[in-house]
Amino acid sequence: MRIRKLTILGLILFLTLTKVFAQDTICVNQTIKHSIESKYLNESRDYWVSLPLYYSDSLSYPVIYVFDAEWRFDLIKSITFDLGANKKIQNSIVIGVPHIEMEKKRGQDLTFSQSRTEYDGDTVDSTWYNESNSGSGMRFYNYLTKELIPDVNRLYSTNNHETLIGHSYGGYFGAYILSLEHPFEIIHMYDPAIWYSNGEVIRNFKNKTYTQKTKIYLTYQPVPKFHKSKIEEFN
Repeated sequence: MRIRKLTILGLILFLTLTKVFAQDTICVNQTIKHSIESKYLNESRDYWVSLPLYYSDSLSYPVIYVFDAEWRFDLIKSITFDLGANKKIQNSIVIGVPHIEMEKKRGQDLTFSQSRTEYDGDTVDSTWYNESNSGSGMRFYNYLTKELIPDVNRLYSTNNHETLIGHSYGGYFGAYILSLEHPFEIIHMYDPAIWYSNGEVIRNFKNKTYTQKTKIYLTYQPVPKFHKSKIEEFN
């Protein structure tokens, strides 16, 4: 009886230690939600997580951050999960970054100024872009780099290889931060709003001396002409 008790005790101890030192998770492409009380944004912000198949904290993974998660997270996480599971790409963690509200909060998050130029080149006044709907990009950048990314790295097994995916304003944001000390190895810019503030990201880009390499993936539509011309000037 004593031997049996010792054997059972040893088995329990082994299983407990195994769980402490390594935890594997078979994922079924579910979404895990977290929340951060942001001191930079002065509000609570959610973010969404998709883990690769057979996620293990004994391994480390690159992380893909997706702006406009309300519309783009499901697409990116499904593609990434499938390609990773079929060994077409490296297994990656996908982080969805929602912007709460489309009309105003998204514009505040993703722009760094208050444009007086529209996407077709027309001049606009302060009723179009003002403090209520634009220009808080630096606060959001601080949230992204000083709160969100550290929180992801704390909770999950990451390897400091970050990718950023942004569309329109999100692409403009990605282009703008090239003039800052950013953490991203790769930035995807889909139809980026380089026209914003009459191409301020181009001016920033020209005035910056770069010490880091960033891979850029950029696609865009050819209309309107002003929008296209600014992207081509940026190229």
